[in-house]
Amino acid sequence: MKHLRYFSAVAVTGLILALFVVSAVVAGGPQGKSTICHSAGGHKWVQITVSNNAVPAHMRHGDTMPDEYGDCL
Repeated sequence: MKHLRYFSAVAVTGLILALFVVSAVVAGGPQGKSTICHSAGGHKWVQITVSNNAVPAHMRHGDTMPDEYGDCL
């Protein structure tokens, strides 16, 4: 009986930890945000940080992701 309580405590703790990890990955990281290059008109770009849920909408109207160095062109 003692082993069953120990196993249950470990299993519940592991399950809670796994849920936190999965939710962080699904959210795109701990904060669930991405930095993108937002078109400021003409050939000007401004880096902004938005929710990962908003990234597709920004991409549809011409915003881009920063290059491999983190810069906007």
